Amino acid sequence: MFATPLPSQDVAAPELARRFGVIMAGLAGLIAARMLRMPAYAGLIVTLWHRLQRAARRFERVVSRPAVVVTREAGPVAVRVARERKPQVRLPQGHGWLVRVLGWEAAGYMSQLEALLATPGMDGLRASRPALGRILRPVCRMLGVGAKVVRKARPRVKVVVAPAVVDDGWRPKPMRATWWRPPREKFG
Repeated sequence: MFATPLPSQDVAAPELARRFGVIMAGLAGLIAARMLRMPAYAGLIVTLWHRLQRAARRFERVVSRPAVVVTREAGPVAVRVARERKPQVRLPQGHGWLVRVLGWEAAGYMSQLEALLATPGMDGLRASRPALGRILRPVCRMLGVGAKVVRKARPRVKVVVAPAVVDDGWRPKPMRATWWRPPREKFG
């Protein structure tokens, strides 16, 4: 397995991308080796392999770009044309399903990912690049990484209650359905 000592200072973004890529490559190799012996999960190997490798590429691409603040202006709306897609293999759902299937070896990769997400540089990186959450969330769900590590608490919205409406007692009459009658019950 891959083990990197955690530095005390902030880690550079390319180093975080490299570590994430190594974790995903190791996990993909474990999936290929162990799931071949499991007939129920053998059909998921290629799909999982591609998703983990794609997550590593996307992570590196997002981290390597400079952070950009996007503001939305009123203007023309882009129209997307729906493309026909091939039916995709559905992965099992559930928090930590991959660790339950693969056991202690996958738990090792889970702890490495938790350590990577707990590095001092990751908080600032995730705050400046929201796309990292969309990349990390499915991988963390598969491995069972805690939600506190992946998501930051949203600020609470203050709810303003409207003043109570004065009740004058008027209510509309309930309408009776004249076109439907319940069937008669026959006893005996």
